[in-house]
Amino acid sequence: MTSRKVDFLRELGTIGVGHATIALSDMLQGKLLRLEVPDVRILRFGELAEFIGGLDQTVAGVFIQISGDVSGYMAFILPVECAAVLVKLLVGNGRSGEVFDALGRSAIEELGNIMITSYLNALSALTGLVMKPSIPGLAIDMAGAVWQSILAGALVDDEVTLIRTEFSAEGVAIDGNIILLPAEDEFKKIARVLGLEEM
Repeated sequence: MTSRKVDFLRELGTIGVGHATIALSDMLQGKLLRLEVPDVRILRFGELAEFIGGLDQTVAGVFIQISGDVSGYMAFILPVECAAVLVKLLVGNGRSGEVFDALGRSAIEELGNIMITSYLNALSALTGLVMKPSIPGLAIDMAGAVWQSILAGALVDDEVTLIRTEFSAEGVAIDGNIILLPAEDEFKKIARVLGLEEM
């Protein structure tokens, strides 16, 4: 990628993290939260699964479909161990039973929805394009199965934008990935608005 495209993705990441931090701080009820974006990449579709841990890794994935001026999908994917830590932070360590019960799944789904829509709103604000999110879906499974859930019926471009996000909450480090999967040629609309067609 050229430096201009990297700069744009980092700006998108910074704005998205800022919005997400405010919303998640409310969810975490005053617990110390820090988010940052250490890495942005545009990968070939086939490279993405290995980059985030491989198809056999168990992950939690929250995903939405985008409609409006741009169509496609966005997802927030993190290792299941990190998702479990976030559930405990969100709904308390004192609960007995399965971490990913109805309450735990609802907490992860809401957190993922906040992360995704924070970035989607930032992208919409930067471009002036209307991008409407669907109701979020949640899958907790091996990464390969989660991909099938996200991509059922999708016609995505070969290039995938990935924004890696690092959390620190109550001294615990957590990794996650925001993934933008535009429909074929849809990223060109974004690039055209931003003057990045040749990037």
